[in-house]
Amino acid sequence: MIVLNTFSLYRYKMVFVPFTAVDHHKKSVTAGAGLPSRETIESYEWLLKDFLRAHEGKAPKMVLTDQDAAIKQAVESILPNSRHKLCM
Repeated sequence: MIVLNTFSLYRYKMVFVPFTAVDHHKKSVTAGAGLPSRETIESYEWLLKDFLRAHEGKAPKMVLTDQDAAIKQAVESILPNSRHKLCM
């Protein structure tokens, strides 16, 4: 399972996207992070493709994201076999 949340860093006009996983001890582990310049579908698709490349193409079974519409479409496009859930 991977949790993707976006955090805007207004001072630097960047977006911070941490990739947080849960290990076999049920502890949170940072599996990666990204700093896309914009909150667009294309930026998130690029970030997810690079995440997959870094993890040898192994997609997570489940992805939790915030309610950002761009991230939702990117997850559906790049990770079609992963279950996508929204974090409230």
